[in-house]
Amino acid sequence: MNKQYTLKNQTSKCLEFCVLVLVFSFSLNGQTVRSNENVIEVDWDVCTFYPARESVLISRARSSFVKNQMDNNVDPCSTFIVNYTGFTPQAEAAFQFAVDIWSNLLESSVPIRVDATFGPLPENVLGGAGPNGFIALSTDGGATSSFYARPLAEALLGEETEDDGDSPSIDLSATFTSEPDIFYFNTDLNTPADKIDFVTVVLHELGHGLGILGFGRVNDRDFAGLPQIPTQGEINRSGLPSAWDRFIENGVATSLLDFDDPSADLLIELTSNNLFSNGPIATAQNQGIKPKMYAPSPFQSGSSYSHWDDNTYPPGSPNSLMTPRVSRGEANHDPGVVTLGFMEDMGWTLCQGSLSVENFDIKSVSISPNPFKSEITIELSN
Repeated sequence: MNKQYTLKNQTSKCLEFCVLVLVFSFSLNGQTVRSNENVIEVDWDVCTFYPARESVLISRARSSFVKNQMDNNVDPCSTFIVNYTGFTPQAEAAFQFAVDIWSNLLESSVPIRVDATFGPLPENVLGGAGPNGFIALSTDGGATSSFYARPLAEALLGEETEDDGDSPSIDLSATFTSEPDIFYFNTDLNTPADKIDFVTVVLHELGHGLGILGFGRVNDRDFAGLPQIPTQGEINRSGLPSAWDRFIENGVATSLLDFDDPSADLLIELTSNNLFSNGPIATAQNQGIKPKMYAPSPFQSGSSYSHWDDNTYPPGSPNSLMTPRVSRGEANHDPGVVTLGFMEDMGWTLCQGSLSVENFDIKSVSISPNPFKSEITIELSN
């Protein structure tokens, strides 16, 4: 039996979502069977994006591929339809710039529909975003099912999923603070030392909405919602892991899905500072080293588990966009090949083509005979 997560009443901090789980059956041929039984509610945390304490004047531009696509008005590989609420013209233009970056990185034949709000948020919270639902799919002939963020599920299905059959669903929701004098809205990478680059924040949060997140959490709240010392960690509270969860392991290559769930052992793993992605494409793009996840002790709701480790990928690193902090003065307009590789591991198709092809050095190329007359042999050693 397959399921769909539908997020309701999403908070502006992209945490403590109220999740309504409905039973759906989806297959990759597009046939859909609906049911409205087995309704449960779950609270979970994804991302609360705070500014880092330090300022760094450092920038990373769009990849040359994306820049060429955007500068030459080449048709993007996916279409984002954004409903803007409360945005100033500057903020909307910067948000759209970030949207255009993602639309030239990921392929989808299905429009990706976004609800975007610009308004008041708690102090120091820059914003947040999350997918408006998770769809349970089997992509290996039925042997394994996982929850996929709605935009990715629709890309795999090749069709819209609908709420109550009335209209195309919103795929992700995003909210950003309108507090004055925080953001730099230009897209030129010249972010001042006292400002937060808005494109960077939007690009990061849209990444979560597109599927860069897992279900790992700890029981750090009691039944009344008050803080408590956690005793257990959990992932499969909904009955299935997410596509992200299936690629996370500890330092001795034990999958987190092999631990009792919930359990004290899983709590230890989630706060071990020793978690990695074993996604083959992400690992290949990380020079053969499994990318390290952010897993500090104690568990940091809204930051832990669904980000890359910020010590491994500090500001200025090619893969620092999806770490849990952004510095003033830092402008990063490129998700990086490790992040894109992991998105490909989870099921996305990349506009620029697969990153899975292994690189080779020109020194490893052998040509014979040299010079040649009627025939030539080229050998690539790996």
